[in-house]
Amino acid sequence: MARKIAITNQKGGVGKTTTAVCLAAALRASGKKPLLVDLDSQGNASAAVGLIIENDERTLKDLILEKGQAADYIVATGWTDIIPSNNALKDVEEKLVRRQAWDLLKTVLDPVEAAYDFILFDCPPSFNVFTKNALVAAGEVMIPVDSGFFPLLGLKQLLEEIGYVKRSLNPKLELLGVLACKYDRRSSLSDQTYETLKSHFPDKLFRTVIRVNVDIVRAQIAQQNLFEYNPSSKGAEDFLALAQEIIHG
Repeated sequence: MARKIAITNQKGGVGKTTTAVCLAAALRASGKKPLLVDLDSQGNASAAVGLIIENDERTLKDLILEKGQAADYIVATGWTDIIPSNNALKDVEEKLVRRQAWDLLKTVLDPVEAAYDFILFDCPPSFNVFTKNALVAAGEVMIPVDSGFFPLLGLKQLLEEIGYVKRSLNPKLELLGVLACKYDRRSSLSDQTYETLKSHFPDKLFRTVIRVNVDIVRAQIAQQNLFEYNPSSKGAEDFLALAQEIIHG
């Protein structure tokens, strides 16, 4: 049975989508079979793995509306299998809110769960119906934070919302960990924010940090798998370490 991890943070620009995409690639490089679900209407995760979604192509929006077979909407890429999204996903948000369809994602993914070792949800940078669906479908939550800024300001509210979902909709949901991203060893601010996180999350802060590395950005611009673009880069090293920490604890 797949481990299902919702990757979320309400603050944009913290490295959430980069974490989702590169972690999927690292899990694959570690011999695991991942599925990435793009829940952001910006479609950044889909674009990052090289998918340009045309209007007539199937996306998560169509899966939700048609309640079809999830397997028919999965696209295999050089990074990972993915259920892609684009701007059309916004068209179903209001409908799902009206129906209070918080468990729709869990329902449509149940038939394909056994085919994967990990299912990663790239959540939008807000606590909307898609984030809530991811938290209902997932068993674990990962929270990437930007080491260059004081990260605790928005975490309290996010943890309260995760706690609400756990109490009311998904009692099995657990915090997998907080991940320090964009870590710069030359900056005292990165050290300071990491120590602050460590004091607040002594048992839930990943040992692995994701260092600032230009090859991560270059690989995304080239729409290439980081482990193919530069497997010896610091970015590849960090995400492989993160994958191993998740797999083995």
